[in-house]
Amino acid sequence: MVSRLILLFSIAKLLSPEELGLFGLMIATVLFSVIIIGADYYTYSQRELLSRPIEEWSTVVHNQIKAQVTLYLVLLPAQVFIFVFGFLDWKYMQWFFILLILEHLAQEINRLLISMHKQLMASFVLFMRTASWILVALPIMFFYEESRSLTTLYTAWMIGCVSSIVIGIFAIKQELPNWNNKPTDYEFLVKGFKVGGLFLIATICFKGLLTFDRYAIEALSSIEILGVYVFYIGVVMGAYNLLEPAIFSFLYPRMLQNYQMNRMIEYLKVFRELTLSTIVGCILLVPVIWFVVPIIIDWIDKPIYTNNSDGLALLILAGLAHTLGMIPHYALYAMKGDRWIVIAHISSIMIFFISLELITLENSIQTVALALLLAFSWIASVKIIGLVVIHKKLNVTSTSSIS
Repeated sequence: MVSRLILLFSIAKLLSPEELGLFGLMIATVLFSVIIIGADYYTYSQRELLSRPIEEWSTVVHNQIKAQVTLYLVLLPAQVFIFVFGFLDWKYMQWFFILLILEHLAQEINRLLISMHKQLMASFVLFMRTASWILVALPIMFFYEESRSLTTLYTAWMIGCVSSIVIGIFAIKQELPNWNNKPTDYEFLVKGFKVGGLFLIATICFKGLLTFDRYAIEALSSIEILGVYVFYIGVVMGAYNLLEPAIFSFLYPRMLQNYQMNRMIEYLKVFRELTLSTIVGCILLVPVIWFVVPIIIDWIDKPIYTNNSDGLALLILAGLAHTLGMIPHYALYAMKGDRWIVIAHISSIMIFFISLELITLENSIQTVALALLLAFSWIASVKIIGLVVIHKKLNVTSTSSIS
């Protein structure tokens, strides 16, 4: 995650705001399409994996692979409409599909490793996918001016994904006993499609907020201002995302497993640990972002970034609301409170677009930042209400840890 932040600082220095804007659009669109082709099937298979003995893990993984092949055949060709409708230029189509498939495979492997309680290996695979290539690409771009292009970044990104996939597959095979071809469990596949489909709608709305915001900036201003926005939102969300490998990846599998095994005391203990750790992490990150970003802007030394820094405070608050909202999110996911997650995510996209329509601040960055803040605050509020309701129904005590 730190390497991703360094990448953002460096390409803001080395490339034009327009190129940074295009790179930001590619990242956002690839990650959004990863959600679509995956159809959130992992939300079902992950819970199945955690609820079954290790002897049955290979069966779950086999069925997930078959489900994913089916999803690829149906959903992958549809991604061409991204280019038909002009969201990305046709000249980037080859890179888009290469990065889309590799990024999705690497992400699913990472999720499997986390579910298997191999968090350290999962973190290493995540490092290979998101950071190793940055450590190679940036020195090349700093010392060789002719390499300062989007092609260099896309090539390095591809190599990083391939490396993580190879390492991840080897690690997963080591954890799966009886790795032979299993008969297809059609009931498993159908149930997974139903559960994943429900989550997919919600996830598209939730993750779409950090995709549609970029297109909103481009529509309200220009590709150069989009580059500035990509820098600011990238720094803010990148900093908060440090909590994902540091806290959430380690704690939510334990929380989910304890709840499924009806160990409520242990569930509450892990839930309180996740809550406290997240709050402390946010308290430490907010001042760091606020004081460090101006220093980085001075180093970049491009007036366009300085002249459009007014939205930083709103973006920091939006990122804070997003991160705190993950506390009830993981608890609801563990307790199968899917309905509350879906309601929160679907309604949030309406909050976002209504805010864009009704609110106009000094510039497009401030306007979009405030819309994000309102949407993420709404999501957190709905999930907290849902968590309290479910805890009361189950007579779970100590819900004060989220208030």
